[in-house]
Amino acid sequence: MNLSKPFAALSPSVDLEVLIVLANSTVLRSGRELARRTGRSNTGVQHVLNRLVDEGLVDRQEAGRAFLYTLNHDHLLAPAVHEIARPRSQLVHRLRELLGHWEKPPVHASLFGSAARGDGDASSDIDVLIVRPDDLDVDDEEWRGALEHLAERICRWTGNHAGVVEISEVELPSLRRRHPAVVDEVRADAIDLIGEPARRLLANV
Repeated sequence: MNLSKPFAALSPSVDLEVLIVLANSTVLRSGRELARRTGRSNTGVQHVLNRLVDEGLVDRQEAGRAFLYTLNHDHLLAPAVHEIARPRSQLVHRLRELLGHWEKPPVHASLFGSAARGDGDASSDIDVLIVRPDDLDVDDEEWRGALEHLAERICRWTGNHAGVVEISEVELPSLRRRHPAVVDEVRADAIDLIGEPARRLLANV
């Protein structure tokens, strides 16, 4: 799934692109602005808006010589539009719920990389950083099973491969010497899922 344009998994249509912009907007938008935001032609977007207004899913208001548009949040289909517009928040919610049920929880887990930024595509990994407790052996059967289940769930939820980066709590000081690229990515974009916040965990790295 392309988390920057998740609706493309359902339909790569102008209609959905316009609806997603409106669902994420807190102000009225003109047809010209919607065309700019979706990267589509003014004519194509206007045809879509006219149809969506006829369907009642989009409201239109006069503003001088122009029209402004907004999603009709009372429409029966509005909840479905909002659901399609926010898959990343659903992914974060599901990850937190899953990790919260681990018998042996990680010291830290966060979503990072393109999935956290929202600029990946259908071929991008869903990157998750997991910090294993010091007192837990790397070959612990339950721990390894939990990691495999996490990767399998991510793939089932999104269709994307899971890029699980696992380190031990005791390895954190060594990051000061090695400073792999993942450290800067996590610092810049991480969405904390469970445990100690990423930026606090990496404060001295």
